[in-house]
Order: sequence, then structure tokens, then C-alpha cells
Amino acid sequence: MSHDTPESSVLEQPRLSRRRALLGAAALFASVPFAGAEAQKRGHVANPNPSPAASGLIRIDGNENPYGPSPKAREAILASVARAPRYADSEVDALGGQLAASHGLPANQVIIGTGSGELLKIAAHMAANPGPGGELIAAVPTYEELPAFGARLGLTVKGIAVDAHHRHDLARMHAAIGPQTRLVYICNPNNPTGTVVGRTELEDFVKAVPAQTLVVVDEAYIHLVDDAQAGSVDHLVKDVPNLLVMRTFSKIHGLAGLRVGYALAHDKTAATVAAWGLTYPNSTGIAAATASFNDHDFLAKTRVALINDRNRIHAAIDARGLPRADSQGNFVFFDTGGPLKRFQDRMLAKNIKVGRHFDGYDTWARVSIGLKRETDAFLAALPGALGA
Repeated sequence: MSHDTPESSVLEQPRLSRRRALLGAAALFASVPFAGAEAQKRGHVANPNPSPAASGLIRIDGNENPYGPSPKAREAILASVARAPRYADSEVDALGGQLAASHGLPANQVIIGTGSGELLKIAAHMAANPGPGGELIAAVPTYEELPAFGARLGLTVKGIAVDAHHRHDLARMHAAIGPQTRLVYICNPNNPTGTVVGRTELEDFVKAVPAQTLVVVDEAYIHLVDDAQAGSVDHLVKDVPNLLVMRTFSKIHGLAGLRVGYALAHDKTAATVAAWGLTYPNSTGIAAATASFNDHDFLAKTRVALINDRNRIHAAIDARGLPRADSQGNFVFFDTGGPLKRFQDRMLAKNIKVGRHFDGYDTWARVSIGLKRETDAFLAALPGALGA
């Protein structure tokens, strides 16, 4: 570079010309076909992403939502390039205000994190902070991020087996609470089983937990629940200071890679969670989350598509007489009738990757809901993968 080059040419970002913006938009939306009327009528949304099958592998192993991001979120992602040099303070506050209004809470009771994973880790830090000797109670099996991180921080994890219906055994979990219990974790719907406990039952449980014990209710999959007896306990944070309710933009919104989540809490607890903040959300993730949150039509169609295919898989498993959990998430958990490794290998031979092993469920598989054609491929491969 010449020493005669003006300093401004080095420090200034290149201007995003109309042509560059259009080229970027074309690349971003190149794989977004519009759903026809018949597809929409059936509740299926268009595939905005290139099929994993094009590269030889259908991935239905990570509980991701292949229908996102929504078209409006994609527009916001592209537009966010201009905001990249700036911190996202005002955008975070704006999203927090919208989330608070949707839950009927003041803005100071919403804490936005870099994915719900950061907020789960903050809860573990809060529980471990008083020092050695603390306990954490969680179901077995359940989503492991909080229990595993709590164990690394020195908490003793007391695992309580799910009941015969693969649901949280709230009675046994409550009975396990002792003087050293600092945190109880409820993932509802649960991962990997997909089961839910009823709203009334969970409300009673939360209210019965001693005030000095933090209760974390992880509602990552709550938007996919169609059980009339189940639902969110978000309203309890108004009156229960030791409750944290977690949400994420990784599931129904299809933004897993952009890491945006949030927690709802009583004002005093919310201030503590915010003070423990480990990182700060990125502007692109916040822009996409805000746009997706307001794209109600896309979210409704995505929900219908995922539930329809969840029901199709349930029906196929039931037709073969195999035990399964009653899933309310974007995945199905069922007994393959043989070693999981055999089922995984047979599915992989058909270019389909299913979920990993979970302790205590050596013959069970967790299968995420993919695009409709991916569900078709899975159902076609299922009889051969289950054969003796």
C-alpha cells in the first residue's frame, strides 16, 4: 500500500452500494421458494434452506428448525450489516420491551442473553456462588447444559428418574429437596423425551419449592405444545421471586446459529441475573430475533408443519407397536426395539443422521422433525432400520 494513501481509505468501511445490497439479497434469498397454495393449505412451509440431502446427508439429530429463519428475519440479517460496527444496546432494549409486553411484564423483568445457554449457565453460577456444598436437582434424562455446567462449578447433581410416562416426576423431585438444594431444573417440554407436565401441576410445584431454592423452568419448546393441559408458567414470575423462566429463539424461530435467548424473572431476581451477564448479544442475532418475533404468519405455518410431521412419525411408530414418549417438541423419542447403534448405522446407510444415545435408554432414538421431504425419507427408511 502506498504511503500516500489517505488514512480514511483504510479505516472507513466500504459503502454498501445498491448493487452490492441487491447481490447480497439475491444470495440470501436464492434458496427461498414460495410455498404454493396447496402446500400452505396442508400446513407445510417453503424450504428456505438448501436441503442437507444435496450434500448426501439428512441431519435430523440436533432439534433444529430447518424452516427458519423467516423471510423477514433474513431481510433483517442482511440489513444488520450496516449496524455491525455499533454495539446493539438500543436494539437489545427494543427487543426486550417487545418481549416484556408479550408476557405482560415490565421491561426490567426480561433479560436477553446470548442464547438461553448463557442464561442457564448464569443460573448455575448463581447456585454455586454461596460456596461448596450446594445441590442441583434435575430429571434424568433431561437437557444437560445446566446440570453439567453446575457440576463443573462444584454443585452436587441429584438426578431424579422420569416417571413411567417419561415425564418429570415432580413429587419425587420435591421430596429430594433438602437444606443444601440451591437449584431445581425443569425442562418443559423435556429434552430428549419431549414430554410435558401439566400447567396446574407445575404451578403447584413451583410455589411449593422453598424460597431459598432457585427454580429454572426451561420452555425452549413451549411454542410446539398442543396439549391443552400444558402451558407456560411465565405469569408466575410476577409473584415468585425464586423462579426463572427461559425461552430461546433457536427452536420455533429457527435461529439456533445466531444465539439469542431470554429469561423472565421477578424484578429482584432479574437484576441479579443481569448482573451475572457473561457476554453481550450480537446485533445480527438481535435484528433477526426482532424480525422473527413479529413474523406471526411464518411462525404459525412453521408450527403447523412441525406438528403435522411429528404426528406422522408418531403414527408410524404406533403402527409398528413400538413404545414412545408423547412428544410436544420438534422431535420424537421412541424405542427402536434393538441396539441404538444398529438403528443409527442403518439410518446412516440411507444418508440420515438421527440423535445420540441417552443414559438409561439404550434402545431409544431421538429423531428431530426435518423438512417434509426429510420426514418422508425417514419414514421410508424406518421399516428397514427397525428390522431384526
